[in-house]
Amino acid sequence: MNQVVSLRNIKISFEGAIIFNDVNIDVASSEFVYLLGPTGSGKSSLLKLLYADLLPASGKVKVNGFQVNEISDKDVPFLRRSLGVIFQDFELLTDRTVEENLHFVMKATGWKNEVKMRNKVDELLEKVHLPKLTKEKMPHQLSGGEQQRVAIARALVNSPKLILADEPTGNLDPKVSRSILQLFKEINEEGTCVIMATHQHSFLKLNPERALICEKGIIKDISKQQVQQRLELGK
Repeated sequence: MNQVVSLRNIKISFEGAIIFNDVNIDVASSEFVYLLGPTGSGKSSLLKLLYADLLPASGKVKVNGFQVNEISDKDVPFLRRSLGVIFQDFELLTDRTVEENLHFVMKATGWKNEVKMRNKVDELLEKVHLPKLTKEKMPHQLSGGEQQRVAIARALVNSPKLILADEPTGNLDPKVSRSILQLFKEINEEGTCVIMATHQHSFLKLNPERALICEKGIIKDISKQQVQQRLELGK
């Protein structure tokens, strides 16, 4: 099976403290994977490792064919173009419309044809279940859930093989959180790998998938089948 992520003998440290040691993980292109654990357990650090915002103290990191642990500065933008990264606080440009936010990413990654860009905006808004007129609005005119859907659309601009979501529902109420989870599920079913960091264990009941549980410097790898078994046993 095609691997989009491969971690070998990874050690992650911060300011002298070891966050993780001897981590070995493979993630296939078709998978949906949860990163679970309390605040401060290292979930964000693990994601940063995958988009080269953090380098391992030792070990090998391969993401979408890029050898991240020895990546050159000039190749980092190409790695990040092959990914979609989504954060808790949306990180939209507040002084631009939704369409301008999406165009900004397109232009930064080499898009030039205005007609194709406009068509892509409409396609992306449809994919994240937002009406086309949303493109004319400013971020402050949207609800939190709508802003996160725009952020997801932005992450999908270049049809990435892998989506990394860092607590994407952390600022949203439970009903909206469930709808965002459903959207990630749809994206995954269309063939994009999704790795989602979250502290919401209830998501496992709504969408049982493989879980990497970060706790006390250790990552427990729980398969989708094991998650389903635990749910059946009421654990």
